[in-house]
Order: sequence, then C-alpha cells, then structure tokens
Amino acid sequence: MEQKKTKRIIWICVAGVLALAVGLIVAQYIGLRPIVAVEAGDALPALREGDRYAQDYGTLAVGTHVVKVVHHGIPTPVLVRVRDTAAPTAEPRELTLAYGETAKPDKLISRIRDASVVSVSFEEPFDFDRIGDFDVTVALEDASGNRSTVASKMHIRATVDGVAREAGDPIPEAKAFLYKSAEAELLSTLSADMMHHIGTYPIEFRLANGQTAASTLTVSDTTPPQGESTTVWIRPGDPLSPEMLVKLPHDETDLTFAFLSEPDESLPEVQTVAVRMTDEAGNTADVESKLIVSRIEPIAIEASDEPLTADRLASRGEIVLDEPFVPNTTGIYTVNATVDGEADFVLVTVVDTTPPTVEKRGDAVLYTGHPAAPETAFAATDFSPVTFTWLTEPDWTTAGEQSVRVMARDGEGNETELSETVTVEDDVEPPVLYGVVDRIAYVGEPIAYLAEVYAEDAVDGKTEVTVESGVQADKAGTYEVTFITEDFSGNRASATCKYKLVSATVTEAEIHELAQEVLSRIITDDMVTAEKLKAVFDYTRGHVHYVGDSNKSDWRKEAARGFRTGRGDCFTFYSVTRALLDELGIEYMSVQRQGGRTRHYWTIVNIGTGWYHFDTTVAPHHKHKCFMWTNAQCKVKPYFWRYNESKYPEIATEKFDYNEVVRMEREGLLP
Repeated sequence: MEQKKTKRIIWICVAGVLALAVGLIVAQYIGLRPIVAVEAGDALPALREGDRYAQDYGTLAVGTHVVKVVHHGIPTPVLVRVRDTAAPTAEPRELTLAYGETAKPDKLISRIRDASVVSVSFEEPFDFDRIGDFDVTVALEDASGNRSTVASKMHIRATVDGVAREAGDPIPEAKAFLYKSAEAELLSTLSADMMHHIGTYPIEFRLANGQTAASTLTVSDTTPPQGESTTVWIRPGDPLSPEMLVKLPHDETDLTFAFLSEPDESLPEVQTVAVRMTDEAGNTADVESKLIVSRIEPIAIEASDEPLTADRLASRGEIVLDEPFVPNTTGIYTVNATVDGEADFVLVTVVDTTPPTVEKRGDAVLYTGHPAAPETAFAATDFSPVTFTWLTEPDWTTAGEQSVRVMARDGEGNETELSETVTVEDDVEPPVLYGVVDRIAYVGEPIAYLAEVYAEDAVDGKTEVTVESGVQADKAGTYEVTFITEDFSGNRASATCKYKLVSATVTEAEIHELAQEVLSRIITDDMVTAEKLKAVFDYTRGHVHYVGDSNKSDWRKEAARGFRTGRGDCFTFYSVTRALLDELGIEYMSVQRQGGRTRHYWTIVNIGTGWYHFDTTVAPHHKHKCFMWTNAQCKVKPYFWRYNESKYPEIATEKFDYNEVVRMEREGLLP
C-alpha cells in the first residue's frame, strides 16, 4: 500500500514537472510562430518589435532549417520550411542569324530570374535550314520542376536588305549582298553598265535548301558633272551644238547639254556662251566658253618682232588686215580684217616656245661678301618675262675669276642653261655722304643732324651715318660737326661742316601753326604726293613777292615773315617751301648756290621718282618755273643754279612728267 502511494506521488510530481515544462514552453512561444514557410529566394520574415534573429541567416536554400530568434531575451528555435513554388521568368530577345548558322535557345532570352538553376530548351525542335522570320517558344524549368515559356522571334537571313553605291564605283562582289557568313549561289547578273545608270536593281540568290533570297543594288549619282571651258571657231552659219563648247565633259551617268545663252552664229564676233550639263540624277554644272564666229581660221604664231601678214591666214576669201599687228607679246589678240571687202577679224594666239637668249652683262660687277642675284651678271632676251636661277653660284668669300652656271626660265616655261666665268671683286670704295653743308640751328633746341644728310654706297645702297658733334646746345656760336659712315666691307667716309647756333625768334610751334593753316586751304584728302607738291609750288610763288632782302641767319623767322607778309627774297621763298615740305613729310634737301655775287637758296625733292630741283622763287630777274627740273633744264640759267654737286645725290636725267607721275601714284606704281 505504502509502495503504491509512493509511486502515485512520484507520478504526480513528474506530471507536474512536465506540465510546468510544457507551460513554460508554451509561455515562451507566445507571440512567436514556431514553424514558418518561406518561398525560395525570399528573405526570412520580419519579426515583431523587440525580437531579432540570433544571426544573419541570409537567403536559405530549399529545405527545412532551424533558426534561432531572440524572444523575450531568450534564443528560441524556430523551424523554417523553404519551398520553391514560383516558375522561372525571362525577357524575350530577338535573334538574327546568317543562313547556315545555328543557335542555342538561351540566345533568344535574357535576364532569367529564379531561385535555382534553370534549364532552357526549345518548346518544339527548331529547323535552322530555312530563311525568314519565325515565332519561337523557349521553355524554362527550374530545379523544383516549375516551368514557364517565353515567346521570342528568330530571323534567319541569307542577304542584306540592299547595297548602295555611287555611280562609277566598281561593281560590288556577290558577298556584299550576303548577310554575314551566309553562303548562296548568285542567280542575277552584275554588269558594269549598272554602275553608270541610276536606279535600283533586284539581285537574287539560291540557297542550298532550294529557297531563293533577294536583295537590291541601288546606284545613285550625287556628283555634279565636270567639264572645262574651251574656245570653238566656226564660220558664220555653221551648225553648232552645246556639247561642242565643253571640253572633256565627264560624268558617270549619261549627260545632256543645253545652251543657257543662245549664241548668234551669223555675225563675226567673239561671244561668251554658257552651257549647262545635266546628268541622269539631275545634277548640273555650267561652263562658259568662247565662241569665235569668223570667216578666218584662228592662228597660233610664235612671238616675234615681224608683223603679221595676210598670207599667213586661212580663209575662203581675200583677206586684208585693217591694222598692223606685231606679235611680240604672248597672249590672245583680236586683229581686225576684211574678207572680200566685208568686216571680219582673226583671233591670233601668240605663243613663246623659244628658250631665252642669255648673255653675260658687260657692265656686271660682283663683290665679295655681297651675294647677288644672277640678273646682276646676266641678261636675257625673250618675248616673255625671264627669271634667273644660280645652278652653280660664285664663292662670295673669294675675289677673282670663277666659273658659274645659270638657268634662265621665261614666262612660258622655256629654259636656257649657260656656263660662264664671272669676276668677283673686293669692295674698296667708301660710301658717299650727301647733304653735309653748313647749316643754322637754334640755341637750346634739339638738332636733327640727319634730317637732310644720308650716305649711299655703290654696293650696299644707303649706309648708316653717325655724328660727332662738339656743339654746345645752350650757347650761341659756330661749331664743327663731323658725319661718319661705313659700308659692309669696312670702307669709311667722313665729312665735316659747320653748324651756327642762333637764338630762336620764332618757335617751331609757330611755324607749324602757320604752315598747317596754309595746308588746310591748299591740300585736299584725295591728293597724291605730286599734287601736294604742285600745290606748295603754286602757293609759294603766288603768295610771296620778291623784295630783294631777307634775314638769312634765321630760316624760321624768314618763313614766318613770308607766311604773314608775303614779302622777301629767294631765302624767304626757300623758307616757306621748307616749312610746308616738313609738314607734308616730303623728302627734300636744302641747296645754296656756289659762287656768284649774291646767295641763292632752293631745294631738291624726291617723291620716289628720283631727285629733282624744286625752286619756288619768282623775281623780276628770274621767272623760270623750276618745278622738278633736271640739271639739263637748269642750264637755261647756268650761274643761277650752280651748286657743289659732290655734296648732293645725283639728279634725275629724265624730265618729270607730272601727269604720268600722278597716274602712277594713284595706281600704286611708285615706291
């Protein structure tokens, strides 16, 4: 009995413990699901606030898993069942293949989505031995047996849609029409004629399976025609077509020609005729040519000094030249003539096919250290301009006789080569100083020593001049000034003159103001230099009246007197002239007569034509108009313009042609 009682108590205790354990477990799982189902690929479900997973479990594989959730602070196991119930998905992708190629079904889809490995297959077997556009169904199945399908498109091509070429291009090869690596037999004929006519031509192929495939060849023409101007001669009334007036017409397609300006084939004259060329595509190009209508056939003759004679011309009638024509310059000329008494003309083309005649200059001088152009030593005779080139140049560092070779080429390309000897000399002559004469300057003012002084060398041209002066600028008196120059070869020259410094009674600004007031009345903006010079000459002669006295120690004072009173002698005329030339910037040099009972003053002027005498003085005993005179012209009164020529540049020998110089200046032909 006791034993049974004891067993009952034990079982009651065990049951109580079990009940307590179950109660504790149930109490622990309150608010927490012990078993959870999750779709493959999804994350674990979210927990209620306060709970968390004991670790990062990530994405779990298909199957049953135990995970721990910290619930009420205690890690608690939860059973997670991961299942794959979703079918795979993918996006269709169109595929284009060349005939003869094959492809796996995965090429027809992209972006496969599933939690497991997916196998891809054609829903039905696909026949690749054909061309066309096909609907294709691709089947997808994942590891859990979930299936889906995707509808896509397959394009199998044997040819490209078309081939485009420019007219005149080479004939395309058959493979140009085939798509990628496709192989097929060309059934159409590709001919060169196709490439010269615009259009679209069908091109057909046969495949290995017997199917035919088509493409096209499109020939276009986007390039305008080409052609050159020409000169055509016809007799009056002869037939004329527009294509006759186009030289070397060219296009890859057929051309048509039309006159843009209708010519007159009946009258003798030279006409400019425009012709339009049009190709098959409508591209156009215009050409202007010369039409010669004449009963005399045009002639081309060699340049010469012999006049053209009628017996050299061809016509069906008697020719008489209306005027002499000497063909000594290359070019095309219209020479008037009559044929059987009726007015006509002949077009003469003067050509130069004869090489220049070259010879050594008798006056040629070459100098060491001074490389010179071949023209210095050689001259050419020809009917067109000639240029020279050294083929073998002299050694410019060595004096003596040397062998050289030159080539002369005329304007028509004819050439002459000549071997000769030339002599190269050392330059031993010094430059020449000009304008070193006694002068007047003003105390306390800058002295423009080189205003009327320069040096020129026979070889080097103008050379630099330096000044050695003992002038005390702030003290009146007479001082010596030496001018020195040296050429490239080291030859030196010097000359000394006296400068007399006097106190200024008239300022430079006053002379400037007086001169500008005059120039504002006698000069216009459209005048060239020669016209301005003539205006100065006319004003001075007309404004200043000769009275036989002046202050020759102060040119400014005398210039002011001349401007203000219009009275004075030759020094006054000179002073007014000098002031005006200074303002105009015209190059001049002051000249004083050498010898004689009285002094006389004037200028020499250079405006790019060489130096000329320019004397504005007019007096009872001197009424000559010395406007740009040569030395020969000045001999009309020899004693009056006698001067020390060695101190001045050489005076021009050709008479000054005022109208011609004005013309040349206006045309920019003077330096």
